[in-house]
Amino acid sequence: MAAVETVDTVESPRLRRLVDEVRDEARNGRGPAGPGALDRFWRELAAEGAPLVEPVPYAPDERLVTVVWRADRPAPGAPGSPVAGVYVMANRVTDKVHARRGMMRRLAGTDLWYVSLRLPLGLRCSYRIHPFGPDDPLLGAEGPRSGSARGLPDDRTDPLNRHAGGPFGSLIEVGEVPSLAEWSARAPEPSAGRTDTYDVTAADGTAYRLHRHLPAGLPERDAGLLVLLDGERWFGDFGVVGAITAAVAAGRIPPPAVLGVEAGGPAARMRQLGANPAFIDTLADELVPAATAHLPARPAPRRTILCGQSLGGLTALTAALRRPDAFGTVLAHSASTWWRPGMTARPRAVAADADTWLYEEAARAPVGDVTVRMDVGANEGTMVGHLRALHTLMTERGFDASLNVYTGGHDHCCWAAALMDGLTEVTGDLV
Repeated sequence: MAAVETVDTVESPRLRRLVDEVRDEARNGRGPAGPGALDRFWRELAAEGAPLVEPVPYAPDERLVTVVWRADRPAPGAPGSPVAGVYVMANRVTDKVHARRGMMRRLAGTDLWYVSLRLPLGLRCSYRIHPFGPDDPLLGAEGPRSGSARGLPDDRTDPLNRHAGGPFGSLIEVGEVPSLAEWSARAPEPSAGRTDTYDVTAADGTAYRLHRHLPAGLPERDAGLLVLLDGERWFGDFGVVGAITAAVAAGRIPPPAVLGVEAGGPAARMRQLGANPAFIDTLADELVPAATAHLPARPAPRRTILCGQSLGGLTALTAALRRPDAFGTVLAHSASTWWRPGMTARPRAVAADADTWLYEEAARAPVGDVTVRMDVGANEGTMVGHLRALHTLMTERGFDASLNVYTGGHDHCCWAAALMDGLTEVTGDLV
């Protein structure tokens, strides 16, 4: 049975007022002239955007964020069945061990379901809303059933959220957050350059699918190259070409060529991006030279920027240690510090005080001519401490390394902002 809230237990001031208005209407037997209180609320929210963000008394660094959902249709996959519950999956806020926090309650006397969360200023995270029926195989009263979270569909955006139609879906943003302005840009005009997709077979017989963008106005000297791991996502899902074109037009960065390397499904991705030295050497010695063969000049190592996230971040950092001659600048987001050779999946527990494989590699690698910028979300658990230790080690040894801890999680919307901020930082001398 789904929980039903009364006005005495509702934390949100706006929802408390709504409950009072609905209760007054019921007591009087009729609503005021025009739409009733509930209809007015939904119209206001459609105009203002969701979620609700309200002050928290005596906590100036927090806000009360309330996600709402309207039960005006049956649960997906259960036509004719009542909605048994609604789960909000907010990245590293109500997922994993915090899933119970994402269970919505129905507001008494209304068709409104909601959950209120006290969140820090500066937080950005993506979220999805999952209504479910009584016999849903993936969701129950406590949230996702054991091992089922990865099976939840990723298209359940909040229709009232202003970002819902964008590349990263519905977003919670609390106060000032890093800009994503370039990522909402429309696809560039053909005059902005040329984009193509093609297949390459490496010398060892491995086939790779590559995405490449060659912008108009690429300089003949000091040309830059951005190499993106998981290229199918950045080119296909997130519109990196439009974002780069917008950033160039805004004067944030000089025009770089962009190369995206597809990783494939989970097993193939683990093989490619599990700090695979053969892949790193193939990328440096075959894929990048082939992709830049028709440029006026091959970008210098310092202007060749390798960027990856999660396992891709692990591989980018490994490349910084192994091949600084090819990749003189590395942007590594939420690098998978849990990984060690031979692993095929993330372990259930990672010791916070253990030296990671990356740390051990950085301790013995020669100090190369490479700039490393690491980014990680404050909500990413032991990964934060592991990367702090790695950053301290690298700077003490003489590496040009920096670490930025943003307020967020393991989330493409955070990585997109970090990517553009990183590009601005490392190419600022050329703008």
